[in-house]
Amino acid sequence: MLLFALGISLFADEASTLESLFTKGPESIDYAAQFERAVPLAVMHQILDQFSAQLGPFKQVKGSTNPYTLVFDEGTVTAYISLDGSNQVAGLQFTEVIRARLTLADAVKQIIDLDADTAILIRKNAETVVAHNADIPLAVGSSFKLGILAAVEDAVRENKLQWFQSVRLLSMWKSLPTGILQDWPTGSRLTIETLATLMISQSDNTATDALMSLVGRNSVGSYLSNSRPVLSTAEAFRLKNPANSDLLARYRTGSSAEKEKVLDQIKSRPLMEPGLLSGNPVAIDIEWFMTAHELASLIERLQILPLMTVNAGLATKERWHRVAYKGGSEPGVLNLTTYLEDEEHNRHTVVVTVNNAQSPLDEKFIMETYQAILNLLE
Repeated sequence: MLLFALGISLFADEASTLESLFTKGPESIDYAAQFERAVPLAVMHQILDQFSAQLGPFKQVKGSTNPYTLVFDEGTVTAYISLDGSNQVAGLQFTEVIRARLTLADAVKQIIDLDADTAILIRKNAETVVAHNADIPLAVGSSFKLGILAAVEDAVRENKLQWFQSVRLLSMWKSLPTGILQDWPTGSRLTIETLATLMISQSDNTATDALMSLVGRNSVGSYLSNSRPVLSTAEAFRLKNPANSDLLARYRTGSSAEKEKVLDQIKSRPLMEPGLLSGNPVAIDIEWFMTAHELASLIERLQILPLMTVNAGLATKERWHRVAYKGGSEPGVLNLTTYLEDEEHNRHTVVVTVNNAQSPLDEKFIMETYQAILNLLE
């Protein structure tokens, strides 16, 4: 839950400021002007009330630097705070809402009991701890990009590509957000490593389609056996566009050869409006389908790459020796895949996938439960 972030601070008053916030109320502390404009006091009260309702009375702040642990009667919340030179709050973020009595089995059951198709896989040191529908392919959204990264790594090992090699950004690669490259000038130079880093850390769809074009659809297909032909993100957006329903119908019923013809024809069709993916599920059969075992194997292999550690996802990075993450979502689809290594070099892999073709998912609940799973790993 990011309220507002502006700068980084190491002021000694951070913990006491958090203490005052929860014991005396939002009016008891000073805020930087930019923070106060972005986060009104009414919003602060709403957040605090939500924590109290969920976790009971506030008890104390633990820690001497970020991240701090806020202890409540029935659970904990991880908090990050930054103060400016006047000891005014300039940034505040709450993550990892964990109920005290929740066990790993409880958290896993909360996912399984959802009104949706679910898959869960938890491994420790390559041994399975929990497996639920782990061999059933489900839609995973942008997590399929792990398959593209694996194909890129193969190409580098075979000297077909080099991480430092630069390419010019082509207009044919430009897709819809997420990401930033769709707004960059055509012809901009980018290295293969930069494209891969943007694809994984920001889930940049244009970087994704660039790399898929460079390594080839068939190379990526070797890692996505349940999604052939593997769609580029732009192809998926075009197929989901209601204006292209004629091609979608042909694609759904067509043979492999017919599907390839549709993908060739759809290049000239318009991308969908991004707002269409902010409500109810839209044709989630037009997706990328992977099993939890496939995702776990990929992230365990790829975690060694430095670019995999840029975005820690829902893990608290400071609490682990190494974290690698990739997630994916659209209405009705959510996947969270994380590799974690602790100070004793125990290796954990946690994959959760949830699908509902009929209605949006309660992503907040699923993410909070997933964070609880990460915190309950032993």
